[in-house]
Amino acid sequence: MPKIAQSSIETIKQQVNLVDVVSPYVQLKRAGRSFKGLSPFTQEKTPSFYVHPDRGFYKCFSTGDGGDCFSFVMKMENLEFGEAVEWLAKKFNIQLEYESGGPSREEASLRKQLFEIHELATDWFHRQLAESAEAETVRNYWQNQRGFTMENAAEFKIGYAPAEQNALAQICAKKGLSPAAMHRSGLFYAREQERDPLRFRSRFRGRLAIPIRDVQGRVVAFTARQLPQTPQDDPSHQAKYINSPETPIFHKGRILFGMEHARKHLNDGDGFLLVEGQLDAIRCWTVGLHTAVAPQGTALTEEQVHLLRRYDPPYVECLLDGDSAGRKAALKYIPLALKAGVEFRFLLLPEKADPDDLLREKGSIALEDLRTNQRMAMDLVMETSLPEGRVPTTQEKTGVLQKIYELVEQVPSQVAQEDYIRITARKLSVDPESALRDYRSHLQKNRFRPKVVKPEPTPQKTTHDALLTQATWELLWLLLHHSEHAQRIAQLLDYHWIDTTKIAGSLLNRITAELREGLIESVNNIESIIQSDSERQLLADLHCRDLECESPEMLIEKCLQTLYRNYLNDRKKNLEQKIANADTAVSEQRSLMEEVKSIRKELAHPLIFQV
Repeated sequence: MPKIAQSSIETIKQQVNLVDVVSPYVQLKRAGRSFKGLSPFTQEKTPSFYVHPDRGFYKCFSTGDGGDCFSFVMKMENLEFGEAVEWLAKKFNIQLEYESGGPSREEASLRKQLFEIHELATDWFHRQLAESAEAETVRNYWQNQRGFTMENAAEFKIGYAPAEQNALAQICAKKGLSPAAMHRSGLFYAREQERDPLRFRSRFRGRLAIPIRDVQGRVVAFTARQLPQTPQDDPSHQAKYINSPETPIFHKGRILFGMEHARKHLNDGDGFLLVEGQLDAIRCWTVGLHTAVAPQGTALTEEQVHLLRRYDPPYVECLLDGDSAGRKAALKYIPLALKAGVEFRFLLLPEKADPDDLLREKGSIALEDLRTNQRMAMDLVMETSLPEGRVPTTQEKTGVLQKIYELVEQVPSQVAQEDYIRITARKLSVDPESALRDYRSHLQKNRFRPKVVKPEPTPQKTTHDALLTQATWELLWLLLHHSEHAQRIAQLLDYHWIDTTKIAGSLLNRITAELREGLIESVNNIESIIQSDSERQLLADLHCRDLECESPEMLIEKCLQTLYRNYLNDRKKNLEQKIANADTAVSEQRSLMEEVKSIRKELAHPLIFQV
């Protein structure tokens, strides 16, 4: 996604009232200068959710979550930051601008027209299916052969693309849509230089048209199924399904069919259901399985798994054919799932069984039978690698373990890696500790180091550490609540004094550096330098917190003194360690001792910071 200009982000923050953003989700009541209501994130009975419109921040004391309008939309709609900005801009009719490297006005206009073309095509295709005489046999096919209702078609805007070559082009031209946008939409065949829309030929002719939507619910492409009406002169006549080509608004490897529907039904404890085709997903929805999604007619991609991971599901169930093709697909899914840290469970259909027929016959209960025989990732690897009907040899067990090692090393958590190894070893009747030693040897031989995400060390409950944490936190608070002192704080604070291994220290260092270098004019422009959700959460806490501060100048001086003295003490300890080192030359020791002496004088007579 092109980078949105900081000026547009600031415009949204200034023009959009957070109360207007939150109100559709939470019934708010005024509480002094703020508003309160029941948390949208938990099932609570006593209001603990507060909105501070003057500061532009919310705080949920039930969960600890907090943030600005972007954070709220990201959480409620499960969007990334850029998507949330676009969502708010569209909702409140704010024109976005993009930084250099982003789309020009012409390109932005093109994207807008592409969305308009797809919405127009969706509505027109659906009307054809519902009303046209040409589509009578298609309606029969939809209801009698596929077993869907016209209500199902209306709910998902399923349509029929007529066989006529340029009917859709004529409609787009009448709406004033540009030939350039029509050409880039992927809905037409036309020469690059062709500017007469009446000479554009429809890509989808005589086919059932299934709209594909992005996570925001906007139609970005179509999948079209072959029908008896598909004309012989259609370039893709023989293809059972054809899809829109990639366009500026559609990248098939980044979109999962039905995600805009499924994400809204992902309740606590539920996981996604991954099926093979769009009509399979729609069938799932009609029988109450609303978390079903499907790839776009291609192999599952790393980006699609990342999209699933974004919603933090406890698991993903994969409904696949039980034949060799289905098992091969499952084996391709496993590395992607392990790398992303998502648990995939495999529901394998009986051989030659059709998921559509099974769900039509039994409804959602059909999955319950499959779940009793579900395969976990490692089970499936073993099942497809070991001989049937006899006890595997030691060599065969070793071969399976080697496959497991190569898969598991992609898992981001070392704890999960070792757990997988132990479980697999027990199922193979192999000593788990021996398998672990073998695995570590495997990593060593391949010079591979597992990517272990080390948790931030728990701060020691000492006065020293508490003071340092508090001083960093209070300086951040002062920057936000007393911005008139921001430039002075940036000038006085030396980056050597800041512990950048902590989130607060890293953020403080970045803000003050940007202020010193003139890269941001004030702390009101810090949105562009926020690098993580943790930093955004910290800012939310700071904005919503009130500190008793009679004199900002005195508090600034106290914080600077704390950080400066800590820096001096750390410096002194390092020097004393060097002096104690027997390998240090005598002349160097004398120099180091003089430096220690100087530091002790500074500690005895600390600097006075003129704020």
